[in-house]
Amino acid sequence: MLNKTLRSNKNLRFYAYVLLFSAIFFLTGILFGQIARNIQLIMGIFIFMFLAALAFFDIKKVLWIIIFFLPIIIGLGNFQINIGILFQNIVKTGNIFVNPFSLSCLFLIFLAFIELLRMGKKMTKIPLFFILLLSTLLSFAILLPTKYFSGGLVFEVYLLAGFSAYFLSYLFLSSKENYLKTIFVIISSSLVPAGVGIFQLLTGNYFFENDSDLGRIAATFPHPNTFGSFLFVVLTLFLITFFAVKSESGKNNLFKLIIYAFAGTLGIIFILTYSRTAWAGFAVALLAIFLLKSRIRLLMIYCGLLLISAVMLFEKTRTRILGIFEHHMYDSMYGRYEIWDMALFQSWKKPLVGYGIGSFSEIIKDTQGKATGNVYPHNDLIRFFLEGGILGIALYLLYMIGALYYSTKSFLHYPKVSEKISFWGKKFNVELKTLGVIPLILFSSMVIISFVEAPSMDFTYQILSWILLGSWLGTNERYWKKK
Repeated sequence: MLNKTLRSNKNLRFYAYVLLFSAIFFLTGILFGQIARNIQLIMGIFIFMFLAALAFFDIKKVLWIIIFFLPIIIGLGNFQINIGILFQNIVKTGNIFVNPFSLSCLFLIFLAFIELLRMGKKMTKIPLFFILLLSTLLSFAILLPTKYFSGGLVFEVYLLAGFSAYFLSYLFLSSKENYLKTIFVIISSSLVPAGVGIFQLLTGNYFFENDSDLGRIAATFPHPNTFGSFLFVVLTLFLITFFAVKSESGKNNLFKLIIYAFAGTLGIIFILTYSRTAWAGFAVALLAIFLLKSRIRLLMIYCGLLLISAVMLFEKTRTRILGIFEHHMYDSMYGRYEIWDMALFQSWKKPLVGYGIGSFSEIIKDTQGKATGNVYPHNDLIRFFLEGGILGIALYLLYMIGALYYSTKSFLHYPKVSEKISFWGKKFNVELKTLGVIPLILFSSMVIISFVEAPSMDFTYQILSWILLGSWLGTNERYWKKK
């Protein structure tokens, strides 16, 4: 296992030099550049340096901090800052606007770059290393020659952030305890979005789309669909953890009541996002648990039928579900077919390298001849074909098949045993194999959803999935090394 409890003095010195250079670079920009006029940018720099200094001592805590705040900062798109002025004394750059979420992604890339560089040749022993390296090279080959470079650079950052999160979690969250803690932090990260969702529900401050009068809950997220995907991840983790982790300290009825109430609240908010793709993903998770836990299959069938009946009782949810099967010019599938036809038509004009990462919406706008309307891909294969041609499809299939292969292999390879694990001062009996199915469910759901959505552009879902996969693969490998 590549992860070590203590990092050598040589490695720490290397890390310190990188941080010192960053501090000098930023300080020079503040003293001699235009950064001093931008208070938001200065605050962002101080936050960056704080996290970088904390990473010097404990990267695990930095990763957990980022995980917890991701669902909060993803909706802060209005708080954009121009980081182009950071480089004006070095190279001529235009305006480069980033928001807190993209800055977090850049920080993940920064940390992963330092740690991989620090490892040297040992980095090649990490599972998926060559697959993700080739995927990265393909993405840059698609991005660099395009005229949509500046806009595509943002999507490139989001893609690399997922890969970086994988490497970091493999290196620093690769133990049974850390895997459990990571799951707990992800579940806990729903606290603030859930509170905002309840507030929106009580005040009637719903999210409305231009072509619909359906009020939906978006909480801290920019769109209800992304909030629904996030809750799908959280509820899947909660449900699997419920069956896989048992406390040795005995019963605590009050604590259980709080946990059940919290899960029930998340479930209600999840339904009120009206995200059908997120509902489909959760159905996949329920099916996986049904196949995995033979002793509770009858209970799962009963609960599933009860849930479906409850959902179909209400007009809005019933209309939302039945709308999938409607076929008229205003239904959602009709809009998707129209977008896909335009995308495929344009794709065959540049079938090898496409138009560049992140160019999908611009190409569709040009094809439609208007600046408004539906320009979201709603299909990952079509998205990558338009943006990257054959190379784009290769990029997508490469990293998705790699993730599915390793998540499947590690899950099947792990023994079905109950293990005692100390977790934040308490002891638990844990079926780690059951917890190991989580990355497989998340990436399998991406494949299923990708026929009618574009989970590759659901960046919180992507980052959390890659973090869980990296932590699980590292935990799995450490287990077998000890054996």
